[in-house]
Amino acid sequence: MGYKILSLDGGGSWAMIQARVLQDLYNDAPGHELLKKFDLVIGNSGGSLVLAALCVGLRPSEIVSIFENEDERKLIFSRLAPDEHNLLSLLRKMIPNFSIGPKYDARDKRTGLVKVLEAHDAKYKASLLPSIVNTPLNLLPNIIGEGCPDIIITGFDYFKERVTFFRSNEKSLTNKFAAKYYQITLGDAIHASSNAPVNYFNEYAQVDLRCVQEGHQEKKRNWYWDGAVAGFNNPVLACLIEGITNNPGMPFSEFKILSLGTGQKGKAIIVDQKYSEGNADITKRYQLNKDKPYVESDDSTKFKLEISKLAQSILSDPPDSATFIAYSILDRELNNTGNFIRINPCIMPWLDEKTNHYQPPGVYAKNEETFMKILDLEMDAVEDEEVDLIKDVADKFIVLDKDAACLPNQFIRDEGKRDWKLGFGSYSLAKKRWREIEGTGG
Repeated sequence: MGYKILSLDGGGSWAMIQARVLQDLYNDAPGHELLKKFDLVIGNSGGSLVLAALCVGLRPSEIVSIFENEDERKLIFSRLAPDEHNLLSLLRKMIPNFSIGPKYDARDKRTGLVKVLEAHDAKYKASLLPSIVNTPLNLLPNIIGEGCPDIIITGFDYFKERVTFFRSNEKSLTNKFAAKYYQITLGDAIHASSNAPVNYFNEYAQVDLRCVQEGHQEKKRNWYWDGAVAGFNNPVLACLIEGITNNPGMPFSEFKILSLGTGQKGKAIIVDQKYSEGNADITKRYQLNKDKPYVESDDSTKFKLEISKLAQSILSDPPDSATFIAYSILDRELNNTGNFIRINPCIMPWLDEKTNHYQPPGVYAKNEETFMKILDLEMDAVEDEEVDLIKDVADKFIVLDKDAACLPNQFIRDEGKRDWKLGFGSYSLAKKRWREIEGTGG
């Protein structure tokens, strides 16, 4: 059977794509049943919300319905009141195209997260037992039952300035160096994990912890930012190390990883002709593409854009970072036979080498306006029309007919013109390979 891992990236409302993928892969199984198909599940930010909803017992389709419900989205992305703005957020409001500064209230988010999940919590509605949302992580196995996987949610400790892993497994060997053991409720863990700074939430997430040392307990309050701040927006490397550490001697071939992203998107980058050094091809490509809205040159950024890009970059995951390192551990020969599947839609222009023109993806070839709206859409999609764009991305990505037009899947490593690639270029191929890895067929 092997040791199966599910890793869920951060990405705000874009995490709806993860729920759609799980819905397709597992026939919309109830959350607890789906979780029990894995030995370890990790989530960051938006992915931690998907994980929490599975812990509550929701089917993936019910998780999708949370993202589709505007009232519930606005409970989580609660706009700052006029008297709560800081300098950056006021500049965002006053200056056109100034896109730096927080928009949402962190404390309201915690209340909203709990309210949304409790509204869907079957055990909470059916009994006087504490809700799963307010259950400490180490007690989740008692509720989910036999076969419950180890659960990890990532955060960034504001004071220590380092990553924090909130675990359900109190005996995890990766936690053996901690002077104390801290426990946290599911609701507080996802609140800490989903608290993106600078452009989104106005302050750190304040959460209560239970500190245990030599049988003594005490309560503690700590502050956290989103786990992405520590470089774990894609937490797949962390969960692989967790699995290896807690299973000493297990062959790497026994680890089976399903890593779900929330969309890779971006404009094409071209070299300004002043840097072409007389190369006619570079100059021609620049002239043909410089005015296209989905193309930008390497010399076209401004200072305010640089700050904004820095704020956004912590929420990104280049295809050759966490996924590539984790894959390399499992398949040292890099021959694309490792038990590692990355599923993540790519929404990016492509270069027609015959014409030297950059083009939208084929599924948006006749709808450039929609393509540009998707490229400009941030992770905090709140309005219905914004979420409809994410739904459209999912529809055009989760295509099972291998010959039908679709958005491509993110390769773990793609060397362009070379034949060597890691990963699979479409959802249908990635799904087929995951079925083989699981042993459930194509």
